[in-house]
Amino acid sequence: MLVVIGDLVADLIVLGGATLERGTDNPAEVRLTRGGSAANVAAAAAAQHPSRFIGRVGDDTLAIALVGELEAAGVDAQVQRHGRTGSIVVLVDAVGERTMITDRGAAAELDRIDPEWISDAAWVHLPLYGFASPRSARAVTDAATHAAARGARVSLDLSSVATMRALGGERLRRLRDELEPDVVFANADEAAAAEELGVAPAGVYVVKRGAEPVLVSADGETTAVPVDRVEDVLDSTGAGDAFAAGYIVAALAGGDPCGSARAGSVLAMSALRRPGAL
Repeated sequence: MLVVIGDLVADLIVLGGATLERGTDNPAEVRLTRGGSAANVAAAAAAQHPSRFIGRVGDDTLAIALVGELEAAGVDAQVQRHGRTGSIVVLVDAVGERTMITDRGAAAELDRIDPEWISDAAWVHLPLYGFASPRSARAVTDAATHAAARGARVSLDLSSVATMRALGGERLRRLRDELEPDVVFANADEAAAAEELGVAPAGVYVVKRGAEPVLVSADGETTAVPVDRVEDVLDSTGAGDAFAAGYIVAALAGGDPCGSARAGSVLAMSALRRPGAL
C-alpha cells in the first residue's frame, strides 16, 4: 500500500489570470477542482497501485464532495473532519506556470494519525506542506517514523520554496534527520533553495527541471534522465505530484532510481495537458 499524508483542498483554477487589471473585470476561465499535493499523488497513483490518502478536512459539504471524488478515483481516503476545508486560488499564466494563493484550512491542523491507517504501508509519501504547522508536523513525523520502523520506505517532496524558507535550514535539517527519507523530490527552484539554506538531502535525490532532464543523485553519482518535451502545456498544476506518483509506483515494482524517474516524467506529461490536478 502507498500511503500519502497531507492536504486535500479545493483548487480554484483561473486560466488567463496572469495579467490582472486592478479595479475592474478580468475575463478568465475559472474551474473548481480537487487539489492538495498529497491527494494529487494518491489519485495519480491509484490507477496503478493500491493507494491511501490520510489528511484532515472540514466538517462541511465541500469536504463531502472532495472526499467522494478522491474515493471515486480509487483512493482509500482516511480523513479527520473538523472545522473548514481549505481552498487554493491558482492563477495560471500563458505558459502554464502557476501563482498560488493558499488557505489550507483544516489541512493545517492534522492531528494524531490512527496507527491502523499506516499498518500496511509499503511506502509513505510526505509533501512538505504537512510540516508547516507544529501539530501537523508532529502527527506526520510520528506516523512516518512508525511506518519506517515496520519496513516502509519514505519519500519527502520539498513542495514549496515559501514553505522551505518559513521552516528554515535548521528545521529542515532536523526533519531530514528524523525522517531519514529514502527519496527526496524537488524542482529546480526548491533544489536551489535547499542549497541556499544549507540542506543536503538524504537518500536518492530527484530534481525535476521542467523540459530539461531530471537529475537523479544516488550512491554518489548524478545521472541526467531525459524527458519528452510537451509543447502544448495548459497548466502545470499537479505535474510534480504526478511525477512523484509515477516514480513511487515504478520503484515499488522494483524499478531503479533512473527508471523510476523516467516513469514519473511520463505520468507528469498527462498533467500538463489539462487544467487542475489529476
